[in-house]
Amino acid sequence: MMFPKSISGWCMWLYFLWVGIGAFVALPLFGIIAGILALGYAIASLFGQ
Repeated sequence: MMFPKSISGWCMWLYFLWVGIGAFVALPLFGIIAGILALGYAIASLFGQ
């Protein structure tokens, strides 16, 4: 397994990890952090990072 090499890849990876764990455990500020990671992915992909 290889780690992502871009910022958008890391945001996507962390987003799915956060949402996956959040399905089983009550995480503080779940929606805010998920939104920040999704927005980070969208912006980084748009600018090609």
